[in-house]
Amino acid sequence: MSRRREEQDMMDKVILAALKNGHIRWTVLEKNVLTTCHSLATRTRFDNRLRYLLKKEYIERVSRGIYSITEKGTKYMQVI
Repeated sequence: MSRRREEQDMMDKVILAALKNGHIRWTVLEKNVLTTCHSLATRTRFDNRLRYLLKKEYIERVSRGIYSITEKGTKYMQVI
């Protein structure tokens, strides 16, 4: 597995783990990810990973700026 893919998986895990506890606001999620993955995380990378997870339906937008994990996302978190 490439280093870039490992970094993406790590960021996905942090995002999904944060959402596993319930609905969370985008700003709180962003701060959590950027502080946890400080060596590789940028806002652009965070935005890209969030968009990817939304597109694949691993997470859902509950309302403006509020996200939650889906059942599919929970299964994906166990795989990565």
